[in-house]
Amino acid sequence: MPRFLEVFRLSGREPSTRDDVENELQFHLAEMEDMLMAQGATREVARDEARRRLGDIERLRKELRMMAEDTRRTVRRTQWLEDVGSDLRFAARGLMRAPGFTLVVVVTLGLAIGANATMFGVVDRLLLRPPAEIPYAKDIRRVTVARWIGEKLTPPWDAVSYPSFKALRDDTRSFAAVAAVTVQNMSSGTGAEARPIRAVLATGQYFTLLGTRPYLGRFFGEEDDKEPSGSPVVVVSHTFWRQALGARTNVLGETVRLDGHPYEVIGVAPAGFTGTDLQPVDLWLPFNTAGTYSFGSDGDWRVNQGWQFINIHVRLKDGVNEVAAATDAMNAYQAIQEPERTYEKRAVPVLGSLIAARTPGASEGSDAQVAAWLFGVAAIVLIIACANVANLVLARGVRREAEMAVRLAIGGSRWRLMRMLLTESILLAMLGAGVGLLLARWGGDLMRGVLLPGVSFESSGGEGRVLAVTAIATIVAAIVASLLPMTRAGRTNLSGALHGASRQVGASSLRLRTGLLLVQTTLCTALLVGAGLFVRSLNRISGLDLGIDTSRLVSIRIDLGSAGVSGPEQQGFYRDAAERLRNTPGVRAAGAMQGMPFGSNSAEGIKIPGRDSIKVMPGGGPYFFRVGPGALEALGVRLIRGRLFTPADNAGAAAVAVISERMAQELWPGEDALGKCFQAGQDDRCREVIGVVADVHRQELIEADFLLYFTAVDQQQPTATPSNLLVATNGPPEQMVEPIRKELQALRGDLPYVNVRPFEEIIAPQKRSWRLGATMFTLFAGLSLLIAAVGLYGVLSYLVSERTRELGLRAALGATPGTLLEMVVRSGIASALLGVILGLGVVVVVAGKLGSLLYQTSPRDPLVLLAAGAVVVVVALAASVVPGLRATKVDPMEALRTE
Repeated sequence: MPRFLEVFRLSGREPSTRDDVENELQFHLAEMEDMLMAQGATREVARDEARRRLGDIERLRKELRMMAEDTRRTVRRTQWLEDVGSDLRFAARGLMRAPGFTLVVVVTLGLAIGANATMFGVVDRLLLRPPAEIPYAKDIRRVTVARWIGEKLTPPWDAVSYPSFKALRDDTRSFAAVAAVTVQNMSSGTGAEARPIRAVLATGQYFTLLGTRPYLGRFFGEEDDKEPSGSPVVVVSHTFWRQALGARTNVLGETVRLDGHPYEVIGVAPAGFTGTDLQPVDLWLPFNTAGTYSFGSDGDWRVNQGWQFINIHVRLKDGVNEVAAATDAMNAYQAIQEPERTYEKRAVPVLGSLIAARTPGASEGSDAQVAAWLFGVAAIVLIIACANVANLVLARGVRREAEMAVRLAIGGSRWRLMRMLLTESILLAMLGAGVGLLLARWGGDLMRGVLLPGVSFESSGGEGRVLAVTAIATIVAAIVASLLPMTRAGRTNLSGALHGASRQVGASSLRLRTGLLLVQTTLCTALLVGAGLFVRSLNRISGLDLGIDTSRLVSIRIDLGSAGVSGPEQQGFYRDAAERLRNTPGVRAAGAMQGMPFGSNSAEGIKIPGRDSIKVMPGGGPYFFRVGPGALEALGVRLIRGRLFTPADNAGAAAVAVISERMAQELWPGEDALGKCFQAGQDDRCREVIGVVADVHRQELIEADFLLYFTAVDQQQPTATPSNLLVATNGPPEQMVEPIRKELQALRGDLPYVNVRPFEEIIAPQKRSWRLGATMFTLFAGLSLLIAAVGLYGVLSYLVSERTRELGLRAALGATPGTLLEMVVRSGIASALLGVILGLGVVVVVAGKLGSLLYQTSPRDPLVLLAAGAVVVVVALAASVVPGLRATKVDPMEALRTE
């Protein structure tokens, strides 16, 4: 220990301030000089010795300063922790003494914070988090999806042919990698042991394009995907590895049989990885390996430009922008199109983000856009909840003004009072956040299962962001809910509060609480309008005339090739299966079909004798389906003229066709199409039109006009093999899924998995954005309406309790109970009407941004606007009646005695 510090210690003194240190050092410096002179040293020598020791003194002084500062910091930190602990204990005791207030605030904030956490989880998956995001993803922003647009085409189409993919891969210079992707439903096992498998068929550059690394083993590459048949290898998903393969690390090299064919497991994908799709994936296969088994070993799918069934994903080279790359892709794409395919010759590729293409067949990125809007709506619900909590805290604060005044009178600081209120709000918000996270965990799983059943939410790093957003929402709720009460506490009138003036209703307090209520009502009205608009859009999209009856329709798909069933045998199986199903109880009609609406379909050129060309439609085509006896009856198409196919329309009969009404109007305007004929593709037979049916949607709920016709599957040359069975049921199709599967498995015991689906499940993803918007807007609007009603009830109840003397005087002067009730109810209705007017004004301002997400619904629909306003007013009336009835029961004598 330094000598001078030791002197301080021995003397019993501690250096506490800078002046103390300076004075003590100067004193001991003078003592040292006197001591040296007493020992015979001259004054000059003593002064030099003192100066020599000056450096030690300076260092000692710095040490003492640092010690003093550390001591002060420690004292402040300890005092701050003690203050925080004291504030927390005080807040907890206060909340426990007001259980009703605490419960209402915690539930209100919990619902709002839970809504925000839930919706951010959805937004994060649909909009913010790239579909292939894992810790090892490489610059996913450079990966885009290729879509095509044509004249008057809405929306763009995603699928192209394999030759088009090869042109983009081989004849362009803008892409570092190009991959073709298609989804194939496969099966593992046979008979009762069969299970469905969702496989992604991808070309060799797919994993290179994503820049992803496997969890185990390796991914397949171009050497595994060579034409005409690649290597029989498979990469399994992390979920499939855990559930089907037991999460064994020695799984590499094992064999998995898919559709009856063996594949060697070479890799396991990372947890949460679903590739470029949002739907769960079981495994990935080389395109040319699985394609040979699934699409035909003759390789027609590799050269036929009419077979459009794959999606294209590309990675841009560094320094290449999307506009230049799209021009490069357009030149390569249009160069290979056959002359008669004029529609494709004029098609223009558009490169967009993976996120924007996640909902094929709907408006671009509609799921993600609706989710983003809903996250904003959840934030509005949080604002409404904060305003309501602030109102409740203000009401409680008015009742506690006397307490606050006493604290100020005995020496408490206004800052300490404000800090106590902030601590109480933070504690309430934290309790609300706990409730919110529980609701988000339970309600989020429920919502995703009901509204987004086809989206994979397997963990892949998004939980941290959800927790971060929840923490931010909690802090915002605490600050916003306590800001106004803190400001009011900081302006507490000490004299007035101690003399009971707080019992009187202040004009500023009333304006403040009414303003908060107005904010709630305004935002609540806007949310109700949004809910009404989405509900109307969902009703209209659900009421679209698709040309088929999907309400009682079941689709069946079986991969007979994996069971070793050859082409002629497959045709016989489908005939026998359709006949067996027609005789099954609960089945109205059944038939086989090659292709299917909202499934796979093909296009080919047609010729009309005596004409050089036919009109090119905005939606392309002509498209066709090959149908067996009973298939059109099962689809529920509406026959306008003529007849449908019968068993007599076989290979030995004259070639016939059934066409859509649009095709009849475009090819033979003003004439009867029955009896006319046309040639299709390379077939030189002229097919006679025997029937005209109402237009049938081919692939999407919203489509541009196109030409469509049906031919008999038995009349195709060479003979066509059906790919689907369609069954029309007498009752709910969900109840017929298992009976139909059992009937088909009884027909042949070695069948792979029989994929039986109600048709509504097939088209449900295209309705998803409207269903998501209608459901969640309605839930959030209902929640905000409930919170606003509670807020209005609280304001009016507070008003009645604080105006007891005035109400008693009015009653004493002759006011009837009806008059008092009218006075209170009129105040609530006036606030609600003003909020409705402001809310409708907000809707009018932002309506244009919402219009693109609606279907055949104006964002300023007067019926919806009036209905939303009426609901708010009715709820306001209900919330005003109870405080109004309480006002009618005020005893005039008791009110006068309180003075």
